Amino acid sequence: MVAVECDDPALKRALQTHAEILLAQGGGIAPGLVIRATGGEISIAHPDPLPHGAPLITVPDASLVRIDEAGLVRQGGDIVPALAASALTPEQRRILETQCAVFNLACKIAKTRSSLPQFIYHDTPDLLAALTEREIPPSGKSTTPRAARAGEDPLAAFLASRVLLWREPGRPERSSRVLMSLIDYFDHHSDGASYDARENPPRLAVRSARTGAADAACHVNYSAGDAHAMFMTHGFIDTSASYTRLCRFDVAVPGFGTLQAKPGRPRTDLPKGPERDAERDFPTPAVKILAPDRIEVSNLVIKRTKGRSVLRRGLAIALLHWLQKLEQAEASRIIDQLEADILEKTRAYYTSLRGLAAASGALINPRPVIDLADHQHAVIRRYIDETGPV
Repeated sequence: MVAVECDDPALKRALQTHAEILLAQGGGIAPGLVIRATGGEISIAHPDPLPHGAPLITVPDASLVRIDEAGLVRQGGDIVPALAASALTPEQRRILETQCAVFNLACKIAKTRSSLPQFIYHDTPDLLAALTEREIPPSGKSTTPRAARAGEDPLAAFLASRVLLWREPGRPERSSRVLMSLIDYFDHHSDGASYDARENPPRLAVRSARTGAADAACHVNYSAGDAHAMFMTHGFIDTSASYTRLCRFDVAVPGFGTLQAKPGRPRTDLPKGPERDAERDFPTPAVKILAPDRIEVSNLVIKRTKGRSVLRRGLAIALLHWLQKLEQAEASRIIDQLEADILEKTRAYYTSLRGLAAASGALINPRPVIDLADHQHAVIRRYIDETGPV
C-alpha cells in the first residue's frame, strides 16, 4: 500500500484509492514514495535518495483521462463528471471519479477562487488588466481584462492548471487534453523533473529530480513560465524562476521602425526531454513581420544561461529581417541599445504594477502583487549584474 500522510481521514482514503487504482491499471509508483496532504494541499515526497532519472510515478495511456471526451462540470463547490464521461473506458471512468473525489475533499474550487488573480482581483479591474495583459492601463481609462469580461468559471481556471496535451499513441497528429492522474500532486520548481512521455507502451512518467528540499519533497517543472505566468495560472509566485518574460510595449529601432513586444505564453504541449532542456536555455521567440516598419515578437526572455544572454540572442533572431545586411559591429550596437531600452521598460512596468497594487490596498490584499514585482526586479538586477561573454 502506498504511504499517505494526511490530516483528513476521508481525503486520505481517496488518495489511497487513487494510488491503488493506478497500480491495478498497470501504473507504477516508486517504493517508499509518500503522498502528503495538509489542509487540502497535496504534495509528494521520497525520503530516500533515488538514482537521478528513476521513475517516481508512471501513468499508462489508458489511465490518462481524456477531458475532451469526458468533460467535467461544477455542482456548487464540487467537480463531477459530465454525462459525456460515458465515452470513457471503465478504467478511465474509475480514475476520473476518484480524482474528482480528491479534488472535492481538497476544496479545489474554493482554493481556486481564493488564489487566482482573475477572482481575487475582480473588484480592482485596472490591476487585473495590468496583470493579465502585462501592460499598465492608460491613466484615466478603466480597462476590463478578457478573463473578467468572459466571466471565467473557476472549474475552467482550475483545469487549466491540471491538464496537458497528450499526443495519441500511433496518431501523433492528434492530441487530447488529459488529466495527469496522481502526477498532478507534485509541487512545482523550475529545476524540477520534466514530464516524460514514452511510446512503447505509451505512458507518462515523472522521474526523480531533487531541488534540495529538506522535507524530501519531489518536484516537477509544470511549464516554461516565469513567476508572473505561474501566478496567473497557478496562484503562487514561483521564486525559483530565474528569468522574466517581457511585458507588452513598443520600442523604437532607429532607422528601421518599431519592435512590438508581447509577453507570449509558456508552451502547453509535451516536448521531449532534450527539447525541453533547450527551451529552458533558449526559448525561440515567435516573430511576425506586420509591416515593413513594424515587427512583432513574443517569448523574449530576460535571462543569462551558460554565460550568454538569452535576450540578446532572441533580439538577434527577431531583428534578422532588418539587421542581416548590417556590419556585425553596427548590428551589435543596435541590439545593445534595444536591450537597455527593454530592461528599462520592463522595470518600469513592474514599478508601476507595484504602485497600482499598493494604491488598491483598501480593496484587496496587495502583498502578492508587490512580492511578484519585487521578485521580477530582483531577476532583472541579477541579469544586469552577471558578467561574462555575451
